[in-house]
Amino acid sequence: MESEKMILLPLDGSESSLSALLPAKSLAVLLNMSIYILYISDEELSREDLIKKLKLKPEELPRFLLAQKTGKPADVILSELKSVKYIVMGTHGETANLEELTGSVSREVLKYSEIPVLLIHPNMKLPVQDNIWKPKNVLIPLNGTLGASHTLGPVIEILVRTSAELDLLHIVTSKAEVPTSPGCLTTPYYVDFPQLEWTSWSKEFIRRFGPILHNHNHINFKLSISCGDPADEIIKFAEKNHNDLIAMTWHGNLTEPHATILKKVMRQAPCPCLLVRIVNNQ
Repeated sequence: MESEKMILLPLDGSESSLSALLPAKSLAVLLNMSIYILYISDEELSREDLIKKLKLKPEELPRFLLAQKTGKPADVILSELKSVKYIVMGTHGETANLEELTGSVSREVLKYSEIPVLLIHPNMKLPVQDNIWKPKNVLIPLNGTLGASHTLGPVIEILVRTSAELDLLHIVTSKAEVPTSPGCLTTPYYVDFPQLEWTSWSKEFIRRFGPILHNHNHINFKLSISCGDPADEIIKFAEKNHNDLIAMTWHGNLTEPHATILKKVMRQAPCPCLLVRIVNNQ
């Protein structure tokens, strides 16, 4: 199998972790990739017993590699990153408390992964057609800072392969100060009046901060702007516009008081979140 054509799917046999099986299978089909199913445990199982334990139906899966390894689960998962392009995993595993944001393994993987992580909550219901979950309307919130354009390449690949529509959302907070850092772009005063500043401002905003789309002119996208609490605005927008995937960039720190927007979106979003960490050297 080609390493660049693999999606990593960690499973522990629990119903919670198995919630990620359908999304992983769907992305593998849509992106023409293979699934690398990873089971981490000290128990030794034959391939047949492992397939049974993980409740897999090989005849219903695309190309897949099945491996069993020992060690600390998060460390083992992170050691496989060089051979995969995406991670798809449940927010919680066998022993996790669903009242918490994520289980400990998902949290560690999310914190250190330099490739996109698609998190699936076990209680989330995904729209399925022909046994496939296919995102049709993807939401990418943009905060007007540099770093997102190159980071979001893997998200754009999903858009290209699925022909999904793209919503770009910029949120202006009422308490926001005028940005002074190099490269920032202030929101136009007459943003609600398209005949004034909006057209030229939106083009410049997308050029600076949006995902790289110039090589994908067939992607249909729309830039919207709202005002308020960023997490609330993202959640309301996704619900109103029936977004079935939210892709967000972040800096890798889940400890308080960091990532408050991300954590609230993860808790309340009506659809899966694809999280892409901005690496320092980008």
